[in-house]
Amino acid sequence: MMKVFVTVSALISTAMAAVAAIPSFTLEAVAPGQPFHGMPLSLDGPLVKLGKPETGNAVRFYATGSENAFSWSLHGFPIGIIDTPAVLVGGSALHFAFLSDPERSGKQYGENVMEGGWTFTVGRPSTKIAPAPGKFLGYNFEQRWYAFPGQKEGQWNVMWWDGSCCVNAAGMPLKLKLVESEARSASYAA
Repeated sequence: MMKVFVTVSALISTAMAAVAAIPSFTLEAVAPGQPFHGMPLSLDGPLVKLGKPETGNAVRFYATGSENAFSWSLHGFPIGIIDTPAVLVGGSALHFAFLSDPERSGKQYGENVMEGGWTFTVGRPSTKIAPAPGKFLGYNFEQRWYAFPGQKEGQWNVMWWDGSCCVNAAGMPLKLKLVESEARSASYAA
C-alpha cells in the first residue's frame, strides 16, 4: 500500500511540475499619458477589463502554437478540466474574453466570435512571433486595442476594433504588453 501511495504522489508531483513549467503571462496596458497606463488586465466574469483585480482575477494565460507559427491560441491559466480559450466577441468593437464554450456562450455577447489568430510582436510583425515578456498582443497582426470607460469609477473595458466602422470619442487606443506571470518566475527560483 505504501508503494502505491508513493508512486501516486510522484505522478502528481511530476504533473504539477510540468504545469508550472508552462510559460504563462499576464497583460499590462501601455498608453503613456492615459489614466490606465501600466494597469494590469483582470477579469470581470469572462470579460477582460483594466483595473486592479479586487478578487484576484488577474488575466493569466498560456499560448499554444509552434515557435515559428504566425497564429497562436490563448488559454486561461491555471490549466484545469475546463479549457477557457481567449476570444473576441461582439460586433465591430469586440470584447476580449475568456469563455469555456465560445461556440455557444459567445453568441450572448454579439454576432462575431473570433478565436485563434493571436500574435505577439515588438513593433512590426516578424516571422518568429513566439510569446515573450515585452511583446505586444495583437489579433491577426493588428493591435487595434481600445479602452472604454467602465461602469465603475477607474475601471475600463478592453475592446478590439475590427476596422469596419468608427470608434467613438470615449475610446482611447492602447497596447497590451505581455508580462511573465510571477508564479512561473518564482518556480525558476526554486
